[in-house]
Amino acid sequence: MKGVFVTGTGTGVGKTVVCGLLAGFLRAQGMRVTTQKWVETGGSDGPSDIDVHRRLMGDPGPGREPPPADRCPYRFSFPASPHLAAAREGRRVDPAVIEAAYRRLAETHDVVLVEGAGGFLVPLSTELSTGDLVARIGLPVLVVAGNRLGCVNDVLLTVEAVRRRGVPLSGIVFNRLPGEGDGTSAEVQADNPQVVAEIAKAPVLGEVPLLSDPGRGAEAFAPVGRAFLERWRPS
Repeated sequence: MKGVFVTGTGTGVGKTVVCGLLAGFLRAQGMRVTTQKWVETGGSDGPSDIDVHRRLMGDPGPGREPPPADRCPYRFSFPASPHLAAAREGRRVDPAVIEAAYRRLAETHDVVLVEGAGGFLVPLSTELSTGDLVARIGLPVLVVAGNRLGCVNDVLLTVEAVRRRGVPLSGIVFNRLPGEGDGTSAEVQADNPQVVAEIAKAPVLGEVPLLSDPGRGAEAFAPVGRAFLERWRPS
């Protein structure tokens, strides 16, 4: 499968940075890579997540970029769960639109990295969660977690939800974020990845250090990228 779904243990854990840096790493290996965000909410001001991906990925080389509507089929201004943000605009998220856009990207790229909105079980509608659509399409999942006090429970619950749907788990990436070290001891931050790997029997691919400028983070991210490639190859 060409795609990987990048989910998080919640909002604000660094999915966008990990997705963009991983795309850049894979592109540097000579792969044709693009990113996708099925639904973005709260996106009326500032750059979109796709814009951030584009900056972190670097030069795409020759060829046209995919249509914006394929890279982000739905964008809503209200910062909320997709089902509510869509309802506020009198709209509804159609999974068929999302799947068709994903398939078009997969036809023209070696790898499609899909960044989720919020966590794995965030509802796209009252009838369909994000995780259910991931399972329907058949994407493996990469879990991103902010390395902070309390994250172990969040990671284990996410891994359990992924596995319950029969979805392959590509790995877990821990992320150091600005301010997350406040009130979290170095001992806790060192233990979090270790205890998750032991309890979940899941591959922890590494930790992205605190990056003052993610746009210059390719070198720091490289060990995580290499660990990812050891477990996954596009078909």
